[in-house]
Amino acid sequence: MQIAVSDTVGPATEIRKQAELAAELDYDAFWTQELIDTKDGITTATALGAWGIDIDIVVGLPSPYTRHPAMIATEVCSVDDYSGGRVRGLAVATSAPEVVQKLGESLDRPIKRMSETHDILRSIIRTGRCDYEGDIYTITNWKLRSEFSSDIPLYLAGMGPKMRELAAAKFDGLWLPFNATVPFVDDVTDEGDDLLVTRFDRDPDEFLYALNIPTAVVDEEDELSVDEQVRDVLEFTAWHCCSDHIKPLVERAGIDYDVDALREAVRNNDYEAMKTIVDRDFLNTVAAVGSPETVRDRYREYVDAGIDCPVIYNYGPESVKLRNVEALAPSAF
Repeated sequence: MQIAVSDTVGPATEIRKQAELAAELDYDAFWTQELIDTKDGITTATALGAWGIDIDIVVGLPSPYTRHPAMIATEVCSVDDYSGGRVRGLAVATSAPEVVQKLGESLDRPIKRMSETHDILRSIIRTGRCDYEGDIYTITNWKLRSEFSSDIPLYLAGMGPKMRELAAAKFDGLWLPFNATVPFVDDVTDEGDDLLVTRFDRDPDEFLYALNIPTAVVDEEDELSVDEQVRDVLEFTAWHCCSDHIKPLVERAGIDYDVDALREAVRNNDYEAMKTIVDRDFLNTVAAVGSPETVRDRYREYVDAGIDCPVIYNYGPESVKLRNVEALAPSAF
């Protein structure tokens, strides 16, 4: 089991403290992510490298809808240089449809685009050059003047069946997003391993399953109330569980809820209404909240279901983020 830390929205001072603590506690890596209106993962990864923190970096989640794959390769090569060769993976994603649409683009042919993105990235990472003619991208005599320190793994972020199949066919791993339940993870890893072996003649032991886990380790002696410690994770979960594709996953795990009522609560920013719907049972079906041992047990459930690398998704007060990193250190498992 690997374990990683991630913070997508925190200020630089908080991200640096988390990374320094994670390095001190022998975490495997810091995985960066991208919220296009808050932080981009490549800049965060560059900062981690420039700060000189002794922790490996997985760069995520640039999208070929907002960056050309060749430029993604160039930028990640720069991060690898600035970090002294500490880039240990690159994870790409389509980005959310509403984000792409805000930029005046359409989320057209996502499977084909991610497949061609893989081919271009793989060529540049391994050889420093690319000649490619696809349905979407055409590149002639592209040469990268610098070199990657190693042949870094490529991960695909997504959860739909076609995206999972593409990951099994071409990528080195699959990064599942927020609020994936244990039964869903169990299905995904079982089906994925079967695809790897029977369809693509690949070794499942060489394929990595990662998962974002919104987390809040609670300390009842903290100056913040328990409600204040979990509020950010609860609000984030409420927002994400408004999606039609998330509701069946949650219900299959034994939680029934009125998605229209939840959408209204989120739309009105009505925290009390959100809290009534997303109670502690609901929250602990799609996140990890509670005492250190309770949260560690939740992580163990995901690992038992097939996750190779749980990613602590830190979202909330700084004291909670740092407590998450302390409580979930590799030595605690």
